[in-house]
Amino acid sequence: MMYKSKKNYRVFFLQLAGKGVLLKDIRDADPFLYCSCKEILNMNSKIVDQDVLGLTFVCEVELLGLRREIELCPNGKDIILDSKIMEYYVTLAIQLRYVTLIA
Repeated sequence: MMYKSKKNYRVFFLQLAGKGVLLKDIRDADPFLYCSCKEILNMNSKIVDQDVLGLTFVCEVELLGLRREIELCPNGKDIILDSKIMEYYVTLAIQLRYVTLIA
C-alpha cells in the first residue's frame, strides 16, 4: 500500500483551520494546477493584455462524469483575463478546486 506524502494533506488541514488556500499550498497536492497558475502569473503582461490566452473567468471541471463549465465569479464568462487581474483569476481557480468543489 502506498501512502501519500503528508504535504498532500496540507490543503485539507488549511481548510479545517479556516484558512485560505494559496498557490504555494497546492504545489505538492496538485503540481499540474500549480505549474499552470505559475505560468499565468509569470507571463509577460503585454502578452496577457493582448488576450493571447483567450481565458475568461470560467473553468471546465468534471462532476459526476460530466464536463461542465463553472464561472469563477458572477458573469465570469464575460470577464477576459488581463494583467491587472491575473492574481485574482489564480486565486479564484484555486478556491474553486479546493474549496467550492469539495464543499
